[in-house]
Amino acid sequence: MRLTGRDWTLFFVCVALWGSAYALVRVGLMNDAAPWQIVAGRLWAATLFLHAILFVRRRRGLEPPRTPRSRRKLLAMGLLGAALPFWLYSWAQLSAPSGLVGLYAAVTPLMVAFLAPLFARSERLDAARVFGLALGFAGVAVLMGPSAFGGERDATLAAQAAAFLGAACYAVNALAARAGADIPPLEAAAGWTFFGAVFATPFGVGETLAGAHPNAVAYLAIAALALGPTGLAAIAYFALVRSAGPVFTVQTNYLMPIWALGLGAVAFGETIGVNAIAAFALIALGLFVAQEGWRLWRPAAPPSLG
Repeated sequence: MRLTGRDWTLFFVCVALWGSAYALVRVGLMNDAAPWQIVAGRLWAATLFLHAILFVRRRRGLEPPRTPRSRRKLLAMGLLGAALPFWLYSWAQLSAPSGLVGLYAAVTPLMVAFLAPLFARSERLDAARVFGLALGFAGVAVLMGPSAFGGERDATLAAQAAAFLGAACYAVNALAARAGADIPPLEAAAGWTFFGAVFATPFGVGETLAGAHPNAVAYLAIAALALGPTGLAAIAYFALVRSAGPVFTVQTNYLMPIWALGLGAVAFGETIGVNAIAAFALIALGLFVAQEGWRLWRPAAPPSLG
């Protein structure tokens, strides 16, 4: 599959928005918000935002009517791509090091690469792609450092299982987004957040009744999560899956930790070590190999005279 400049732009938009989510979730948790409250709040706010845009665009004739038979697909993606993995990763970090959880998240591109050929002939699995994905995973491992592997002794089996299940949810969601009904990106994003919010709401209400009461700063963080890493990122994600396929799209999981680290350095003065530079080099090389980047420099074939 030949990638375009638009595909790469959407790719890095997803990386930037999703990579910024970790800091915002951290702010919410530090200001008395519970995990399910953050999940439900960001999804409901994103739902209102996206449906408002969808309503205006349909009134102006800029968006097609609702896709027939899309509800079942969107319901599945709301559970597997939003509510469940959002919570699983947050819950896993309560008893597992963030480095270890990050490594499990980086398994998603490998899962998708091996499963995608079963769903679409265009998603071939060749040596270059496998080697490139392995390089990307190695880059994430280098970024997390030895503490990620050492932390496995301290992490509970349940936390590790939750992190792995979260990675599997994202993999299945990426394949589901490409399969079945062809839903326009804005409609898919609005439906995805709505059904995810419906799933998350009872648990968020339960945490509120149990005594979790976020302060004003937490609500601001949740609003920022809803606008960028949830609402706008969802539109970019579904557009990218449609045009470039799930295997390429989920490689954002490799670059998100790098973006999050850079954001931490700019916003909080955190230090970027040698391992981060080496990790970025490995991840960039992995993307280059997996997407056969050398094809960009091949000379164009001469025009046929016949």
